[in-house]
Amino acid sequence: MKKLRTVIIGLGKMGKIRYNAMQRHGGYQIVGLCDTDPDSLAGYAEPAFTDWKTCIRRCRPQAVVVCTFNRMIPDIVCYALKEQIHVFSEKPPGRCLDDVIRMRDASLRQPQMRLKFGFNHRYHNSVIEAKALIDSKMLGEVVCARGVYGKAGSAGFAREWRNDVGLSGGGILIDQGIHMIDLLCYLIGDFTKIQSSADQLVWKELHTEDSVFAIMETDKGQMASLHSSAIQWKHKFDLDIICTNGYIALNGIRTATRSYGEECISYYRKDLQAKGGNLGEPIEHTFCFDSDESWDYEMQEFYDCVAGDLAVKNGTVDDACRVMKIIAEIYRK
Repeated sequence: MKKLRTVIIGLGKMGKIRYNAMQRHGGYQIVGLCDTDPDSLAGYAEPAFTDWKTCIRRCRPQAVVVCTFNRMIPDIVCYALKEQIHVFSEKPPGRCLDDVIRMRDASLRQPQMRLKFGFNHRYHNSVIEAKALIDSKMLGEVVCARGVYGKAGSAGFAREWRNDVGLSGGGILIDQGIHMIDLLCYLIGDFTKIQSSADQLVWKELHTEDSVFAIMETDKGQMASLHSSAIQWKHKFDLDIICTNGYIALNGIRTATRSYGEECISYYRKDLQAKGGNLGEPIEHTFCFDSDESWDYEMQEFYDCVAGDLAVKNGTVDDACRVMKIIAEIYRK
């Protein structure tokens, strides 16, 4: 297997997750680690740096994995692309739509370099199954969807960097709700009409939102509702997709904490003649997953794109622009 010389910029929670996934893969030769906090670098054998430019210049990588605060992402991505280095960057892709446009422009100037953003929820087993069902047309065409993604915050939630607009660009929507927006776009299409409300319903001291409600519509008339919440108090992930001839439900999502419950997908065909028994109780098919390979699948795809000179399929800069445009519109309203 061809080894890909790689550095990781930002070795917090996400940086460590990516480090472990690359180690499991075997095709990444991690030649440098960087974090502004020296304690985060303790215990690793790789060369360590506290300045990202120094890390890139000295290590001369073929690829950079960016896991920093949102504010820093565009500078690192654009610099790496200019130096003709492939880039994998965590979501969100910067703090705002302008950040993504800046990275898109940098990518267009270096078309031979690969730029991929980390929307790992696309790689969850239940989502993979849902995408296959939708693409097969077995249940007809998607007409509408309901997405709920919520968490409990924490005792120090108001002081977290994710609620510092200067660092993050927003609150729960850009931090977690962005995943649900990406999934709705991925499974349904482009949303061009948006009605929304974002507010501090409980965490009044925040300068960011703790709750977002949005109703979105495509040019084809497909509808989707979104509730992104930091006041769910119990972690929750639910995505219902209604088609002309059936229904798909994604409930729970497998994470390291297992706090979102078992990851399941259920689907059924409409049965107006009640052939399966009672009307409104069609035969249901359910699959459950007890593991999360999304990080491995995602790093595998990035490796394949770079090593095989292939186009990025998931987490493209266009995907990033699409979700950030929706987020910008929700915040604007």
